[in-house]
Amino acid sequence: MSNSPSITVPGYSGSSLYPYIRVFALEIQQTDLIIRRDHHAADLITPSGAHIVRLYSCGALTEINRNNKTGWIIRVADPTGVLVISIRSRSQDLVTVLNAITPPAFVSVTVVIEIDTSPGSSGYRLVLETIHSSDRKARDQWILKTSQCTIDRLQRLYKLLSEESPSEEERRFMSRYKISSRQLQVLAGVVDRALEQVRAPVEHQESGTDIDTHGKDDVTEQVMELVRQHSGPRGISVQELTGIAKKTGLSETLLIDTIRVLIAEDELYQPSSGFVKIL
Repeated sequence: MSNSPSITVPGYSGSSLYPYIRVFALEIQQTDLIIRRDHHAADLITPSGAHIVRLYSCGALTEINRNNKTGWIIRVADPTGVLVISIRSRSQDLVTVLNAITPPAFVSVTVVIEIDTSPGSSGYRLVLETIHSSDRKARDQWILKTSQCTIDRLQRLYKLLSEESPSEEERRFMSRYKISSRQLQVLAGVVDRALEQVRAPVEHQESGTDIDTHGKDDVTEQVMELVRQHSGPRGISVQELTGIAKKTGLSETLLIDTIRVLIAEDELYQPSSGFVKIL
């Protein structure tokens, strides 16, 4: 895997041995600078300056959609967002692997970029190349390495803003994404959010009767058990869980704080807005 920072713009003609790049999902979602290489293949230039032909990611496989008319769709979540990845209809080897995996589950994936001209598309799509079962330890290592790669790229951009005279191509790239110190701080915040997943959970600082009368481990297990008992195919809505928890003596504040910790620790995830499910 290549970990070097890159500032690249249209006209790039790099090696045919394209490296796999590590980028967080949220940055991919913010990317709209696309370079066509032919009728099908494309490169992406992300806001931090990563040049992506092939992508490597590791996260939670949250959904396998086998009903898409143009082929299967999977969703792989990292701490910052979700990658929506297409699977070619004739990729029988990938289908075989996916049939052996039940979401939610940790996976590692490699992805290639293709042109997408369908109505309402972003102009490109992520196409699955390989997928393998993984685990939390590998996911955490991916977060640490991807964070460092992103910081390296951001430091390069800071230098361009403050110390160096960017080339004409670099200026066009920076103008396209309106690169500023403020924007780089926002991207650095994305890295910090991701790193929270692998840092030791911070103990609750608030004081109150809820914290004093319930041990942290007991409350955590109680919330996990409520989610297990009352979840449906989509999990359980936080609103419904709040009502159930109140009947057991848990306050809404303590419940929400515990849910946040469990999401940060990858015990729970959010399959859709307002819902939680056991990972």
